[in-house]
This record gives sequence, structure tokens and C-alpha cells, in this order.
Amino acid sequence: MDFSSATPDATRGRLLARFGTRVEPWWQQLPGAIAELADRWELVVGQAVGRGNTSLVVRCQRADGRPAVLKLTPDAELGREEASALRRWEPSGRVPLVWGHDPGVGALLLEAIPAETPLSEQHAAVDLNDVATLIGELHRSGAPAGGDGWATLAERVELIFEHWVQRHRRRGQVTTRAVPVDRLRRGHQLARALAADAGEPVLLHGDLHPSNVLDGGALRGLVAIDPRPCVGDAAVDAVDWVFWAADDPGAWRPRSRDLAAALGLDHERLWAWCTAFAAMLAASKAARGASAEEVAAVLALSP
Repeated sequence: MDFSSATPDATRGRLLARFGTRVEPWWQQLPGAIAELADRWELVVGQAVGRGNTSLVVRCQRADGRPAVLKLTPDAELGREEASALRRWEPSGRVPLVWGHDPGVGALLLEAIPAETPLSEQHAAVDLNDVATLIGELHRSGAPAGGDGWATLAERVELIFEHWVQRHRRRGQVTTRAVPVDRLRRGHQLARALAADAGEPVLLHGDLHPSNVLDGGALRGLVAIDPRPCVGDAAVDAVDWVFWAADDPGAWRPRSRDLAAALGLDHERLWAWCTAFAAMLAASKAARGASAEEVAAVLALSP
């Protein structure tokens, strides 16, 4: 792998922005670590993939010819959580297989999904029933068990909103005028209340949006990648799909009703989670340069 090329250098920049200066010593030892892993796991190492804010992702091939993905993160706990969750969900067939895990260097060796372009970058329509099938199969196969050290949804809510408030403030007055920080904080209060009053908990993907879902083909269906697992209310994993590829605000509530019905969830609860995250979704749209009308339509749902 060529560490001097543009792709790994861009990844290094994203990791520094996310994790700070602790990335530097970890990055310096990566060439040796990858060489050692390649020898131990019998890999032919290819080039880096230009995606990911928490890991360096490298294409590779196993000795038996099967394509694989080597993920390396400076946060060993993230790697441990991902490996544990993916193994829990393995019976569903809806996640990549875990072929190796080295917590010392934060390395995961994963099955490569042939269609590596996420749904967010594709133009083909995806049926909401297929999305519901993905979410339902993950939740059924990943029933949480004690002793696994999963974070709770309440803890995840605190982390997500604090991260987003800080990130949103750094983007400057243009985006904070479009979406005031106070709206994010009010969404945080609602999300905190919902997380504290959840019903039967499931093992959540925790970051299940179209950029983290691949098309596994006709036999396998949709495949989820890059989880941030936690235990809590099943409705949370459905929120992004209420809004995805639906530009008409009048379609959002019917979509949430259809998704809730397909998943056997309380529609009002799913819709409440949508409103809790609405300001965050509006902030994301504002940061991507969406029109004022698009941003305002999502923000209007927020507390």
C-alpha cells in the first residue's frame, strides 16, 4: 500500500480531525502493523478506500482468493465493539463476516461486499420493505445479552448530540443561522426523554443511514456496515429512512407510519424520534449546501 498517495493522506486528515494528535504515533506504526497482519492473515494488500472518518480502510485479498477489507482505527474500543456486534448479527447474513480482529492495533479483517458503493451514492430506488427487512433481521439476530459491555442508547444520545453541537458551532454563522444551536439542544432533551422511557431493548446498529448500507445482491439483500452499536429502542435505527430520497415533506409521516407497521413498532414513538433528530438532520443539510427551503422543512419538525 502506498502511504504517500492522496487517499491515505486524506484519511489521515479525517482521523486527526476526529481523534486529535493521538493519531500521529498510531499512523507512524501502521506500515509495519499492516505488513505483520498481511503475513499473519495471509493477505495480499491493495490500496486504501477513500471513505471513513474513524478508520483507514484497505482492500485486500485472502490466500483463498476471496476479497476482503482491512479496517484499522486508532480507537481500539470502536474496533472491539464493531467486531462483537458484527459477529452477533452474523446469522442474519446482513453484515460482513468478521475474519479477523486484532485489538492491539485496532484492526478488523472483514468480508468484502462486491457492491461497495453505498446506497447514498446510488440512484436506484430502494423499497421501504427491503429497509424494514434489513432492520428487523439485524434486531432479531442481535438480541442483547448481559456482559457484552454494550453502551446504552442513553449514553449514545449524549455522545451524538454533544458531538453535533460542537461540530455545528465550528461551521460558522451561515449554518448556525439556518439551524440555531438551541434547536439541537431541544432535540437533545427530547431524545434524552425518549431514551429513558424505552421499551424492550434491542442491539441497535446505531448509525444506520444510507451511507452505511450496501446492496448485497438479489440473494443477500441489503447489507449494513460500520455500526456504532448500543442497546435501546428499536425505532432509532429507522429514523434516517423516513427522510431518505423523500423530498416531499408531506411524505415523511406516511413513510414513518409504513416503516413502523413493517417493523411492528409504535408509529408515534418512531415519529417522536424523527422530531428529536430533525434539527440534526437539518444541520446536516445546511452543511451540505441544501436550499433554505429544504433545511426549513426538516427544521419545522423539531421541538
